[in-house]
Amino acid sequence: MDANEAQNHLAQAQHSYDAGTQPSLPGWAPPLCGLLVAGAITMAGLAPDDALLRLAAIAGGALLAALALAVLWRIRVRQGLHGIRGRARSTVVDLATCAAVYVVLGLGAMPETRLVYAGLGVVAGVAAWLALRKKVTS
Repeated sequence: MDANEAQNHLAQAQHSYDAGTQPSLPGWAPPLCGLLVAGAITMAGLAPDDALLRLAAIAGGALLAALALAVLWRIRVRQGLHGIRGRARSTVVDLATCAAVYVVLGLGAMPETRLVYAGLGVVAGVAAWLALRKKVTS
């Protein structure tokens, strides 16, 4: 076996592993998830003066983020992928850590930072859209 053949076998093994842990996505999933992520971060930073409204805004943001994860999870289940392992598991841990940070930041957000959260929400939504777009099958 020469170096090129070994490289081809390694690439095929990596492709098989990726297909088994991270499913391909339909074309509608990236824009929907990007919009949900943008809404989640923006809602977390609304920072109303009333404590109950602030908690409601943070809960609404958490609900939008959970909906984005549920969409991706449902696509995995429909493709026959149950449970998470490998890179998918580390991705979920990273997402959970980021979500916890946004909840804490949302609790301490001030009305003056609403535009910062709105801008951050748009940037994160576009980043999620672009990242997920790589997994779309034609």
